[in-house]
Amino acid sequence: MADSAKVSIIILNYNGLAYLKDCLASLRKQTYPNFKIIVCDNASKDGSAEFLTKNYPDITIIRNKENSGFAKGNNIAIDHALKQGTDYIFLLNNDTEMEPDALTKLVETAESDESFGIVGPLVLDLKDKKTIQEAGMTIDKFGFPMQEKDSNQAVSEVFFVSGCAMLIKRAVLQTVGAFDDEYFMFAEDLDLCWRAQLAGYKIIVNKAARIFHASGGSIVGGVVKSTHYKTDVRRIFLREKNTLRTLIKNYNSVNMFKTVPLYVSLLTFESMFWFLIRKSRTGENVLRAIFWNLKALPDTLRQRAVVQTLRKIDDREITQKMMRGYFKLSVFRAVGVPDFVNSK
Repeated sequence: MADSAKVSIIILNYNGLAYLKDCLASLRKQTYPNFKIIVCDNASKDGSAEFLTKNYPDITIIRNKENSGFAKGNNIAIDHALKQGTDYIFLLNNDTEMEPDALTKLVETAESDESFGIVGPLVLDLKDKKTIQEAGMTIDKFGFPMQEKDSNQAVSEVFFVSGCAMLIKRAVLQTVGAFDDEYFMFAEDLDLCWRAQLAGYKIIVNKAARIFHASGGSIVGGVVKSTHYKTDVRRIFLREKNTLRTLIKNYNSVNMFKTVPLYVSLLTFESMFWFLIRKSRTGENVLRAIFWNLKALPDTLRQRAVVQTLRKIDDREITQKMMRGYFKLSVFRAVGVPDFVNSK
């Protein structure tokens, strides 16, 4: 029975006191009967951990001594939950609220097919609940993310789902591992879903399972609104650093040698553009992403060897799920130069 599977709901928290009460209240209303809540606190300074200890004695609280980032912070809690014998890990951002039947629908979907390794919900905006933030994601060949094309199907296969809300089977984590600790934040969900696909699992979205997400609480930007958007230069570094590592690890040899050098060239030209328009810190962060990967290349290649050993799916099947073109350039043409926080 689907409702007998043990689910560990992991909420990674960093200074999220303003969101925790509503998030946990929505979890209390879940119709799914067999779950435990783990809050992993990344050394918050806003009293989050103290608030949880005082008001939620039934919740497991893991208190990290430092801000370990999204990837490593979640991994600490994932390891704890797996040792407790959980069947599923459900990662959930602290700035979310769930409809009461959301977890039930996600588990039912995952249980319906052994190949369904990771299942995500329909993610709607917390303030404007008619606005879709994510219904599954795809990428171009350079790893740049975009929304999957709208499907009339309630349950559909996608390339990856957001780490803000993803249900992961125990078997997936035991096979391909959890997040890459080196990512800190950004692209860790893409990397995990890509590795899961290579190992033969499918990534699924169930639009009937609905959550509401505030977004942007940890670091500014990334969401394009109308014809304008705002981002942070640190986000640029983390995104490009992690994307390059993902491409190196997960492509087969032919596609890696075709794609990675080309993308490095594109990033180099991009950094020159930022310098030319006097966005020097942005240009520096793009170059930092390249040099970080050069320095980390021996470790990345060791990780790549593990990923490729687990491969069951050919790249022809993987690349068919990617969009054609260079989506980053399309976004730039549509919205122009973003506003950068901390750009000087």
